[in-house]
Amino acid sequence: MTKLTRRLFSVRNHDALGYWLSDDRRFAEAARLQLKELEAVVAQVKAEWPIPAGETLLDGENYPALWALVRKRDLQSDSVKIFSAMAVEGFLNYYGVVRLGEAEFNAHFERLGLVPKIRALLLVCDSLSVTESDPLVKALNRIAQRRNALVHPKAKELPEYLPATERRGTSVPEAAREAVADMEEFFREFVVAVPNSSHLVPPWGNGNA
Repeated sequence: MTKLTRRLFSVRNHDALGYWLSDDRRFAEAARLQLKELEAVVAQVKAEWPIPAGETLLDGENYPALWALVRKRDLQSDSVKIFSAMAVEGFLNYYGVVRLGEAEFNAHFERLGLVPKIRALLLVCDSLSVTESDPLVKALNRIAQRRNALVHPKAKELPEYLPATERRGTSVPEAAREAVADMEEFFREFVVAVPNSSHLVPPWGNGNA
């Protein structure tokens, strides 16, 4: 007997019944909580900074408690950016599994980058074509770039020595605030694009659910 290799496939409705596991809501809440804690640590660092604001502390070993606090601040900032990206990616994977089923989603969508993934999902699941200039895609692209800069760190070669005072990284806490803002914007814009998905999207801002 010839094994059946073809079958008709239908995209599930947004309100399909079933059971799914996803951590997207937990990750979104973690990003918000980490940002709140980061703001408090930043205020403490500023209050204890022993030299004029904006100047680089070169002898941090003489201020061990403050130096540990600075490291905690930077770690929390990175955590906010990572959790924001995890929340968005987690939601996209959840949405894909709900609409397409886990087997089909994993076979055709799971390994795509964030931007190709959302464009493909919206096209297949919702007959919606979005360009890279769409607010939804632009927010997702910023999230992806911010995440990639952390999880795929790159080294740079310099033409000459660069003093520590001139080595600029990302701004803290501004970069973390932007990460959460982009996450919230993404969830808002997703519901604008696909209104029937509102019950699937994690609460955003002051809460949408």
